[in-house]
Amino acid sequence: MIDLESFDPPNSNVARYKCVECKTALSKSRLPGLDYALNPYIGCGHDCVYCYAPYVLGVERSAWSSDVKAKSNLPRLLAKELARPRGTIGVGTVTDPYQPIEKETELTRRCLELMVSKRARLSILTKSDLITRDIDLIKRSTESEVGITITTVHEEAASAIERGAPSPRRRLEAVRRLVDEGIDAYVLIGPVLPTVTDRDLDSFIREIARTGAVRIMTDRLRLRPGMLAELGEVIDSLDPDGPGFANLVRTPGLLEGTVRAVEKTATEHGLSVEGAF
Repeated sequence: MIDLESFDPPNSNVARYKCVECKTALSKSRLPGLDYALNPYIGCGHDCVYCYAPYVLGVERSAWSSDVKAKSNLPRLLAKELARPRGTIGVGTVTDPYQPIEKETELTRRCLELMVSKRARLSILTKSDLITRDIDLIKRSTESEVGITITTVHEEAASAIERGAPSPRRRLEAVRRLVDEGIDAYVLIGPVLPTVTDRDLDSFIREIARTGAVRIMTDRLRLRPGMLAELGEVIDSLDPDGPGFANLVRTPGLLEGTVRAVEKTATEHGLSVEGAF
């Protein structure tokens, strides 16, 4: 295991990395069902064009995905903060705890080791199959859950809108492995994108059901100023003869209708449905 305090992270064709120190490990969360949040990284190398986290945190969109920071002193701070009673900890509320650099740093794994030893309740959310590396720890965490985000099962679309993330097939297989290990795993379908998420919707939901997961969460598209132009350009490139993503989004009730269609289809396949956040 590398020494994080002196780690010089490698760069990739997607992001540059560096280590920084943080002042606290756990922050209070306003998300339903979560008491605290743990985010091992600032920024995310998955480079999803629909990500709203940089807008929420006031970080330049391009810098969010190209200059990722690992919180090198996080485990040391977490060990101290876990000495006090805690509720449910959300792991990865504004960044992905299993983004590419995690394979090198094992920062999230170090934090999991501490939280599991203190019997903390965890709610982990990721877009990566790297989480299967930590099945041994997650199985020891009682009353915990894992969500894996899948926006579409179409590889071309996924590689265009989630440029640094593992393929949907790998994520589906990760859900299957988690379920097989007895872990409470669900699929977060989000954000629900018209013409992307609902393309071959029945097949999409069937693929989820085949993993053995029994529930999904849906998350609506959360647009921020300037986001629609880039997102629309990418999605329209997948279907140049389509109606235009920006035009669809502006259609009253369309976004909500697409979410309802996803939820209805999931119910028809025997999956329980929850709205996220």
